Amino acid sequence: MTGQPGTPRPPARAGIPARRAAVSAHQGGSETAPPGTYQAYADALAAGAEYAELDVRRCADGVLVACHSAPRWLAPVHRLSYPRLCQLAGYPVPRAERLLTLLAGRAIAQLDLKDAGSSHRVVARALGLLGPDGFVVTTGDAGLIAGIKRRFPGVSAGLALGADLPDTLREGLHRARRPARSRLDRVTACRADWAVLHRRLATPARLADCRARGLRTMVWTVNNDQALARWLADPGVDVVVTDHPGRALSLRERLA
Repeated sequence: MTGQPGTPRPPARAGIPARRAAVSAHQGGSETAPPGTYQAYADALAAGAEYAELDVRRCADGVLVACHSAPRWLAPVHRLSYPRLCQLAGYPVPRAERLLTLLAGRAIAQLDLKDAGSSHRVVARALGLLGPDGFVVTTGDAGLIAGIKRRFPGVSAGLALGADLPDTLREGLHRARRPARSRLDRVTACRADWAVLHRRLATPARLADCRARGLRTMVWTVNNDQALARWLADPGVDVVVTDHPGRALSLRERLA
């Protein structure tokens, strides 16, 4: 895989053809440890994942954490102190900075930004710890991507395109007003470097359009063997995001 200056590349691995997609461990994976834990990320690194995805949020006391969601907790993360968050979670929720230190030089951090107010702080800290080639920021907020690219033009960023009902309805309204509109227009308009596509959106035509626009591609979240083999072998896909990084890497070895 090749990229523009400042675009992260997966570390080279012997025996893996350049056309094979890299593997990103979603929340560190969930094969050997609970997802979103320090152990999950350590195990993903030990397995050889080239990327590790973490959802970055800010606690009420300013601590930046890697926390996917809090459906059973009494308050959103931004209303909880870090000690209270850990107490409710029942485990030490990873601090984002500690995870970045763990990933430095070993895997590229995929920083999925969940708190717009702390985004510039997160990016600045990642630059200091990882350098511009050590991470990529992702979010579904096109305005947030545009702001990051203005302030940090050398940082690689990806706009996430979803396939849930709100996304589908919103896109349908846009297409009704502008029939010729492509979903990728949002990606290029905010100056994103990546199209981060839900697997249902990663059609051959859309992947080809990404290549024509000079966009790198990330497909999420892919878990069953048939789907993993498909996306890992697709020359139009740069990174596959999965909860099963070890399994994905094993399948990729077989494809090689």
